[in-house]
Amino acid sequence: MASHDASDRDPDKREIISHATPQETEYRDSAPVEVNIEVSTKPPETGNEITTIIERTPTNDRPYSSFTSRQKAAIVLVATLGGSFSPFSTFIYFPAIDTISHALGVSVSDVNLTITTYMIFQGISPSFTSAIADDFGRRPAYMIGFLIYLGANLGLALNKSYAGLLVLRCLQSAGRSGLVTLVQGTIADIVTSAERGKYIAITSLAGILAPSLAPIIGGVLAQHLGWHSVFWFLLILGGVYAVPLAIFFPETCRSVVGDGSIEPPKWNRCLTNLSRQKKTPDDEHGSKQGTDLKDKSEKEKAVPRQRKWDVLGSLTIVSDPETAILLLYMGVVYAGFYVVSTSLTVQFHNIYGLSSSLQGLLFLPQVVGTILATITNTRILDRNFKRHALKAGLEVDRKKQGDLIKMPIERARLEIAMPFFAFGAVFVIIYGWLLERRVNIAGPVVMLGAIGYTTMVGFSAISVLIIDLHRKRAATASAAANLVRCLLGAGASAVTNPMIEAMGNGWTLTLVGLVELATLPLLVVMIKFGINMRAKRREKEERRMREDEEREKERAQNV
Repeated sequence: MASHDASDRDPDKREIISHATPQETEYRDSAPVEVNIEVSTKPPETGNEITTIIERTPTNDRPYSSFTSRQKAAIVLVATLGGSFSPFSTFIYFPAIDTISHALGVSVSDVNLTITTYMIFQGISPSFTSAIADDFGRRPAYMIGFLIYLGANLGLALNKSYAGLLVLRCLQSAGRSGLVTLVQGTIADIVTSAERGKYIAITSLAGILAPSLAPIIGGVLAQHLGWHSVFWFLLILGGVYAVPLAIFFPETCRSVVGDGSIEPPKWNRCLTNLSRQKKTPDDEHGSKQGTDLKDKSEKEKAVPRQRKWDVLGSLTIVSDPETAILLLYMGVVYAGFYVVSTSLTVQFHNIYGLSSSLQGLLFLPQVVGTILATITNTRILDRNFKRHALKAGLEVDRKKQGDLIKMPIERARLEIAMPFFAFGAVFVIIYGWLLERRVNIAGPVVMLGAIGYTTMVGFSAISVLIIDLHRKRAATASAAANLVRCLLGAGASAVTNPMIEAMGNGWTLTLVGLVELATLPLLVVMIKFGINMRAKRREKEERRMREDEEREKERAQNV
């Protein structure tokens, strides 16, 4: 290893370390660095210690993504709009339940069964979508999902039977449910941990705004144009979105395009890729004009060519103890949020006599709470990340993704989420008793806004943490989170009305809030032991990778 004169170095890049040996190496952010060691050749004086100067020079200064800030913002916006179809399609259906019940001649419980089966498929189907997205790319997964979604909406718009409604709603769920997981995967492809907070907050905003605005639109359509108009509206809206998706949305999956500088396969290119290819055609040797052959060969090596469709990948992530704890608590809070949302229209109709159109307006307080949460939360997560990173002695660069093995990322994210989750549980309890006492409608409406605000902040923090823990499999990790949330949400939707009829709003929502508070210490466990659990998981993964490489070498030798 080369040694240089100390006068040639920048003094800001030097550190004096006593008792160092020439064999010692150091890592900054756990990323490989070149270490230049200078040891004095003069014999030490008696009583003095040998002083070694170690200079750390990063060996990889390449930005995490080749996309510009504007391109990243546009990509996240398009992906977020696609992901918003998932909650939008769920909640636009609620105001039409009574109308569908009378039109098809079935009970409300039968119509509610379509919600339960819908959520079951909502939990299962993202495992297939994320497998496609992580192995073959985001664009194919988006296009397949939207084709299924549009076909299901067309069938629902023409359907006149309960059996058709039940089956086509499952198909609709299968097509659009995976889109939420693709949003998280896309963000992990192009955004570093240091700036991920503001992007996740924006995507979470769409995830809350959609279910807040959808019932308003659904109530108006169902009351004035009939329940079929709801699905015609979704079909038209999905078709309008699919056009810019197919034309402009680029492939971002890092296993396909790396940092975005590698061209995806021809079948996986948007029209902007194809037009750019026509302007700079490959020559006979397969290299573009002005492209260094050596750099191109190195880029191609970075992209694995063999892929497998791992549909059980989400179950593997759920089996990880650290992730399982996060998903369990997130699922509990989501189930509580679903108890509030699914009972909202029915309870306000029974207590305050609101019509279908006015019931949709009840979701507006959550819109206000969500907007406020986004304004306050977009910077909080990133600032807290930077504070903990600097405290741990790590360099923060928004354009480069550092290794977080020595970073207390669990504390950086969860110490933001915990107080908001605690307040949210208290607000749920208060909301329940305001309904129970039949106070002025302004009281529970204000609590709905408070619940939306606290839920938004907490979900954003945990969503960011899950991506931080599984950055290379972000879509699969999001599918695992979706699986747990939807299964618990399906159970909550099935028992909400019977519980309220038996216990009343007050005690039902008190039970929900107490369960959320009782499980809150799970996050304390993560803060205290998460970094050790993460290190053990990483060691296990590295050992498994080495074993796989050895097996591949043995197979190659045998061949």
